[in-house]
Amino acid sequence: MNYTTKWLTDNSRTEELVNFFITHKTDSYISHGEIISGRALDSSHWNPDLKTILTEQFKSGFSVDENSKLNILIAENMEGKIIGMLIFNIILGFKNYAVLEDMLLDQSLRGQSLGSTLLEKAVAESKNWNISFMMLESGIDNTGAHHFFGKYGFKKVSENYILNF
Repeated sequence: MNYTTKWLTDNSRTEELVNFFITHKTDSYISHGEIISGRALDSSHWNPDLKTILTEQFKSGFSVDENSKLNILIAENMEGKIIGMLIFNIILGFKNYAVLEDMLLDQSLRGQSLGSTLLEKAVAESKNWNISFMMLESGIDNTGAHHFFGKYGFKKVSENYILNF
C-alpha cells in the first residue's frame, strides 16, 4: 500500500478529520480522555454531539495555550484521502512531554504497518522537540491497542477510575 505522512499545520482539513474519526472510532476506544474532553458520555457511550465537539476541538486545538500544542500527523493515500491519524499534545513545563491522545486507522488497512509508521514518526519527532517521555491512555477493552503499544515499549503506569453522578 502506498501512502504518505505529513503534519498538519492549520485547521483546513477539520471536516475531513472529524469525519474520519467518527467513521473509524469504536466503543472500546473510549477512555478517560474521551470522557473528560466531552467526546464520550461514559466508558460505553459516545456523545451524540460528537461531530460538533470534535469540530470545535480540532479547529481550536493547534495552539491550546503557551504551554500546550496539539499536533496532528496524518497518513493519506495517493489520492490525498486520510487513511490514518495520530493526535498528540506537547506539554511544556518542568518536564516536556507528549500525550498521545488519539490514533485511528482506516479499519480496512490494519495490519499493513500504517499504525507503526505513524507512531514511529511521532516518536522520532518528539525526540527532536526535546520531549522527555510520551504518555497515552487507552480504553479498558481496547486490548488490540494495548498489545500494539506494548510492542513499542509503552508500560502501564496507572489505572483510572470514575464515579459518575
